[in-house]
Amino acid sequence: MAYKLRRKKFNYTDDEILDVIFPKKIFRYDKRPKLVIVPHHIAHAASVFFTSGLKKAAILVIDGQGEDSSTSIAYGEDKTIKVLKSFPIQSSLGYFYEAVNKYIGFHYFDSGKTMGLAPYGKSIFNFKNIKLGNSGYNIVLPRKLKYSPEHLDEQETLVNLWHKKIKEFINQPNSIKYEFEKSKNRIISKLEIPQIYKDFATSAQAVLEKAIDHLAILAVKMTGCNDLCISGGVGLNCVANGKLLYNPLVKTLYIFPAANDAGVSAGAALYASALYDKNADFSRLEHIYLGPHYANRQIRKILNESKIRYKISNNICKETACLLAKNKIISWFQGKMEVGPRALGNRSILASPLKKAMWKRVNIIKGRELWRPFAPSTLEEYKDEYFENAQSSPFMLKTFRVKKNKQSLIPAVVHIDGSTRPQTVSKKTNKKLWLLINEFYKITGVPALLNTSFNRFGEPIVCTLQDAMAMFYNSGLDYLVIDNLIISKENKK
Repeated sequence: MAYKLRRKKFNYTDDEILDVIFPKKIFRYDKRPKLVIVPHHIAHAASVFFTSGLKKAAILVIDGQGEDSSTSIAYGEDKTIKVLKSFPIQSSLGYFYEAVNKYIGFHYFDSGKTMGLAPYGKSIFNFKNIKLGNSGYNIVLPRKLKYSPEHLDEQETLVNLWHKKIKEFINQPNSIKYEFEKSKNRIISKLEIPQIYKDFATSAQAVLEKAIDHLAILAVKMTGCNDLCISGGVGLNCVANGKLLYNPLVKTLYIFPAANDAGVSAGAALYASALYDKNADFSRLEHIYLGPHYANRQIRKILNESKIRYKISNNICKETACLLAKNKIISWFQGKMEVGPRALGNRSILASPLKKAMWKRVNIIKGRELWRPFAPSTLEEYKDEYFENAQSSPFMLKTFRVKKNKQSLIPAVVHIDGSTRPQTVSKKTNKKLWLLINEFYKITGVPALLNTSFNRFGEPIVCTLQDAMAMFYNSGLDYLVIDNLIISKENKK
């Protein structure tokens, strides 16, 4: 569909499209709904601008690609969004970073790993083919990208072109080794990362940060707005976002919590609402707890049917805080599930940040590489005490430096470069999580917990109670806390 749009050969009628998307055999409707086709980058822009609470803003969309574009600068005002400048797919910063992921030995969507690996190396490689200029930027590759209508997108083609370029720095891509583990009768993968690939990650992260900062300045100058909104998959690079906080031209920085393609459906709906709903009133998105939840009676019914014993707590936050202070690792399943790739305290694995050994323990439980960092959930009231240049960060999308006098207090959530990616927790938006951290603070004097997503590596964040129980009983987690119920592994009937 994207290619037909691109080549202006999109000849299907609205009725034909609706018959494919909403077939009458499944959906019943008397009046055909109105079809609004929203371009990919417009959907990204709408998702971030219409949830920012800003009346006008500069908008920066950076991803792999959307139709013919990889990066767009737009201007948002009231209920309108206008794209001012777009950059071609060949200049995709998203595909550049994915090419780096693959060359290091990761998968396409492992950009978080590359970002986390970067502090272990030095920036020694110069990507001279990424050229920044007054009008923006462009990327020069061994040959010009040729679009193919048989491909869904140009990811694979562009990654291969990048790999030809990268061979000028490192002759061969890193590779995963597979071994048979007799004790568990399974094949396991092992990836060793020599220092040169760590330096490569550092260099790639550095040039990405430089490019994003350059584009942010251009967006501010083109729109005349110091308030900046960022969306697109590259908007999840919290280290680059954190660096923008030091840019004097950027007054306000807002990133949509589902900045990747998971958020474009919301963006398309918001854009259609802005176009056709005269009463639409857009305000700041305060929280993203919009997913499924269970009533207490449902929880007990499922646990009883599964023959799982549980303890009913009269003060779940205090009891859980005591367990955390005793270095127990808690799977925390509360209220409505959060939207987006970050665990924000409703489907989380929680642990004490006071001992560095917890870093290793939780990584083992999740099946992650031991070098990968963790983030803290911190009481909003203490952000300035713990972080440099602190701002509210409810969606875990900005990296800050931890103040030197605090780094030794929370070593399990401080990366080797002294940085961290906190979630600042307010009592208004997540009262139960705030109360839990506050109880932990009363015991330990530290207003923060290690918080990571409730899942194993390569799996989605748990959504259902069955998902939660499956991971709990098949991992090294100590307790499962659901609503006001505490489950230990000794409690199964």
